[in-house]
Amino acid sequence: MPDALPDERPQRRREYSGPGSTLGLAALIVLAVAGGIWFFEFRDGGGGGGSSSSAFGVEALPDTLNPTGKSAAARQGRAAPNFRLAAADESGNPAALTNFRGKWVLLNFWASWCPPCRDETPDLQSFFEHNANEGLVVLGVNQQEKAEAANTFLREFGVTYPVVLDTDGEVSETYGVGRGLPISFLIAPSGVIEKVYFGRLSDDNFNEIEAKLE
Repeated sequence: MPDALPDERPQRRREYSGPGSTLGLAALIVLAVAGGIWFFEFRDGGGGGGSSSSAFGVEALPDTLNPTGKSAAARQGRAAPNFRLAAADESGNPAALTNFRGKWVLLNFWASWCPPCRDETPDLQSFFEHNANEGLVVLGVNQQEKAEAANTFLREFGVTYPVVLDTDGEVSETYGVGRGLPISFLIAPSGVIEKVYFGRLSDDNFNEIEAKLE
């Protein structure tokens, strides 16, 4: 039996590629760690919590303003979730839902691209004008549009009731508003949601609301 031949394909030793690859890997690790720290520490505007737009959006409802004893929720019989948003007009002054406590509030979510919203807006304006002295506020919430688009719409329809901008959609999401606009919430002076109206408000809806003001 012939002698065993030596292995013609011996295991090759890994070649050292020099310090460059080791340092490169270390640099990548350092960058990844630094990026993670930046993301968690500064994405919300610094260590204090809250984003750079923390002045706007959903806000906690104080217990003293919640007569239900349950958490705020966007449905009938629960306290309406509180929020603070910038006004659509040039002032941009923020308005909070709790600013209107003590009055009936017809909270109306809309967008300029929504045909039923266009049909509904003249009726909302007329309803507001006729009932402003009866302790009613119509509060429009524009859903995720730029101020320019919202104001063009408001000028077109001569809207004078307050309108705020839900730029990032946080408030709309909290109220369960999708793209099926418009949606309106009738909020009692106590801050509790009396009724939710899906779609364009009808004459019967307006009459129903007006009866509650008497």
